[in-house]
Amino acid sequence: MKRIRFNKLNDWKNGILLILTITCMFSGTFEIFGETKTEWNKMLGIIGSVGMVIYFARMSFGKYYVGWNKAGITIRIKSFLGKSFNFKDVKSTDLQNGILIIVKNNGNKIELDLSEIEKSDIDKLTEIIIENTVANNVYN
Repeated sequence: MKRIRFNKLNDWKNGILLILTITCMFSGTFEIFGETKTEWNKMLGIIGSVGMVIYFARMSFGKYYVGWNKAGITIRIKSFLGKSFNFKDVKSTDLQNGILIIVKNNGNKIELDLSEIEKSDIDKLTEIIIENTVANNVYN
């Protein structure tokens, strides 16, 4: 059984990583240590660049990835691009025989084959979708 890698985009860990990498990039670019510390400036620039690559590469590698925030979700199951949608556009969800069917307000359907995914990851994915869909539909 395959495992899904979950990434809550507005998590505090992502925020800290992003702030540290941006700080290192600007520190290295604008030479805050002065001209006498050029090695430090270069290293900070490199660390910031590598941090940015790590931050954005986590979303790109692997066939099984779910990234979400309070507005929407990106689900990549056995594909490079995956499916993305806003939670406010979800009308209903249904899980039958390992296939998750998400019906949007405009009538479009998104079908995801979860038959090779571990049960605990399927439960977490459906919980994320239902929790955020219900929270958004309360205010509509």
